Amino acid sequence: MSRRLFIGSSLALGMGALFYFNKSQSSKIIVFENQIQVLLHSSYHLFPHSKLGPGAIDISISSYLAQVLKDERILEEDRAYFLKGAKWLEESAYEEYDNSFLNLNTLQKENLLQNISKQKWGENFIYTSLSYIFEALLSSPIYGSNKNELGWKWLEHSAGFPQPKFTDEIHYEV
Repeated sequence: MSRRLFIGSSLALGMGALFYFNKSQSSKIIVFENQIQVLLHSSYHLFPHSKLGPGAIDISISSYLAQVLKDERILEEDRAYFLKGAKWLEESAYEEYDNSFLNLNTLQKENLLQNISKQKWGENFIYTSLSYIFEALLSSPIYGSNKNELGWKWLEHSAGFPQPKFTDEIHYEV
C-alpha cells in the first residue's frame, strides 16, 4: 500500500466516522478524527506486517473498526471506553514524548505501549484492540475486513458454511 493511499484512506475513514457519529441520532458519543487515527495506528503497531504474515493494514482493520464503532450491538459504554483508551494513549504520548502518538517512531510507540500495559486502562485498551484485530483477521470478508480471505489463507482456516452474502441477510436475535 502506498503512503499516499494509506494517508488518504485513513483520513477518509476518520472523517467518515466523524460525520457518521455527529449525524447519528442513536449515538451520543462524539468521535474526533485523532482518536480514530490513534486507534488505527496503535492497531498497525500491535499487529504489523511481517515476513511471517499479514498485518492490521493488510486485513483492513480500518474497515472493521468502522463497523465496530457503529454497531448497535456493542454496548455504548464499551465503545466509549475503547475511544477513551485512544484518547488516554494520545495523552500519554504527549506526557512522555511531548508528541502525538501518530508522530512517534516505532521504538517510542513500543515503549509507550509497554508502559501503558502496566496500567489497568492500558491493559484493557491493548486487549480490546487485539481482540478486534483477531476478529477482523478471522471474520467473513462481508464485514469489510479479511479481504480476499487473506487471514483465512494465512492461518489455513476453512470457514464454515453457509457464508453470509450480504449484511442485510444477517439477523441477530437474542
